[in-house]
Amino acid sequence: MWKLLVRTYHLVYLFILRNKIYHLVFWLVYILFVSYLVSPSSSFWDGIFPASSIISLHALVAYFNLYLLIPSFLYHRKYFLYIFSLGLSILLVCFPLAIIVSNFFPNNTFLAANSWTPWFFFANSLYILLTVSLTSFTHLFTEWYRKERINKDLERINIQNELKYLKSQINPHFLFNSLNNLYAMTLKKSDDAPEMVLRLSNILRYVLYETGEAKVPLEKEIDYLKDLLELEKIRIGERVNIELKVIGNTEGILIEPLLFINFVENSFKHGINTVWDAAWVKIYIDALSEENILKFEIENSKPIDNKEDKNERPGGIGLINAQKRLKLLYPNKHKLEIKQTEQTYSVKLILNLS
Repeated sequence: MWKLLVRTYHLVYLFILRNKIYHLVFWLVYILFVSYLVSPSSSFWDGIFPASSIISLHALVAYFNLYLLIPSFLYHRKYFLYIFSLGLSILLVCFPLAIIVSNFFPNNTFLAANSWTPWFFFANSLYILLTVSLTSFTHLFTEWYRKERINKDLERINIQNELKYLKSQINPHFLFNSLNNLYAMTLKKSDDAPEMVLRLSNILRYVLYETGEAKVPLEKEIDYLKDLLELEKIRIGERVNIELKVIGNTEGILIEPLLFINFVENSFKHGINTVWDAAWVKIYIDALSEENILKFEIENSKPIDNKEDKNERPGGIGLINAQKRLKLLYPNKHKLEIKQTEQTYSVKLILNLS
């Protein structure tokens, strides 16, 4: 028996301490307030016991409503049963309230004289309804806030998972192309093979060790693009004019890693690799750090005898991935323009970094 009492006390203590401490504080404050109201002319402490009795009955109806009536009826849209059950429970509690008032408030002749009148039952029903409304609003608001936090956490987790998936599609694709190019150069015993290995090493170091962070310095992303372009220059040779121009102060600017790679790969795949004469690609990065605006532009030549449908936008899954990442990372904070003519293909991206 003693062990059962100790265990019960321990469970109640943990319940109040970990989960419902704010409930206890609420009812204690409520009891003190009612005690002050019912004993204005006598000692304040004389009203504690009757106030505790009254508020205990209020709490009984409140918790009956919160944990039985609302889940059973209100959440299932059984409004008539909910209203009927709540009204009946309030009315039934008014009877013990009348007993408490007639026995513990003899000095208050008005309350004692009217404890069994219709006025008493009506007034206390409204009073209990006020308590029930207050606790119900607090409970429903707390539940709504908790569910909103859960939904936001789930949304954040889903976004992170989707971003990891999109990033995982970028790295293997690039590595596969680079290794193929390196293999071809080693077969030819090209003198540029060591340079290509060095550039590839820099790129892999960045992809493996730097891009795990949520954001990286823009300067590192630019260095990554420079290494990538140097690899392309080695692979393609003199037949393509490749330019990278950076304007503005890039120091201190943070962006998501591998943000521009899809657009660059798209330019080489659909423009440079299919053009064997006078091909070109131009990349501009404009870092207007004072205005928290970053502009990225890339334009490339297209083959004259392009057999692709002119109404079809080239790019494939890489471009789709880039658009998805921008929507997830910069919702309502980016502007992406993709244009193409018979001779050129261009992408303009404006990011609001604020």
